[in-house]
Amino acid sequence: MLVRKERLLMCEFIYKINMKKYILTGGPSSGKTSLLEELRKRGFYVVREAAKDLIIQEQQRGVKEPRLKKDFQEKVLDIQLKREEEIPLDKEVVFIDRGIPDGLAFYIHRKQKPPQRLLESIAKCRYEKIFFLEHLNFYEETDFRTEKEEESRNISNILKKIYKDLGYELIMVPPIHVKKRADFVLKHI
Repeated sequence: MLVRKERLLMCEFIYKINMKKYILTGGPSSGKTSLLEELRKRGFYVVREAAKDLIIQEQQRGVKEPRLKKDFQEKVLDIQLKREEEIPLDKEVVFIDRGIPDGLAFYIHRKQKPPQRLLESIAKCRYEKIFFLEHLNFYEETDFRTEKEEESRNISNILKKIYKDLGYELIMVPPIHVKKRADFVLKHI
């Protein structure tokens, strides 16, 4: 007979099996955050981008370029892992702004060796589908997004290769109005 703790762990395992995590990814300024917000408004559980939140937090503490700090991507990974772990067990559909493999793209872009912990985390994570947002018809730099348009396109290409190499089929989301993008994504889940 299973004791209470074992039954709870079994229930958690069953819930996790039924949970479908969908990744929204693409280069900087591809509209991920806007799409995520639209999906949240439609009642879906969403996980915000860890890097963006970390950049804003660090800038509020006076760090001008937090992404240039050596441990930046490791901190992003810590936040990302924690956020994915904290997804409530009863959520069947979850949309996540950038998956764990996205961190690897930024190491490759900056020609840095990724830490083993990131590679191990990538090997363990599984997502239902990857929605790849094509570039919008405009590019916007912000206080937290400092990459130039050419860098964004390079990161975008690296992301495509990483997810394909991991065996994912990318669902390309066209650069249309955010409500139509949300409709497109929901049609493909």
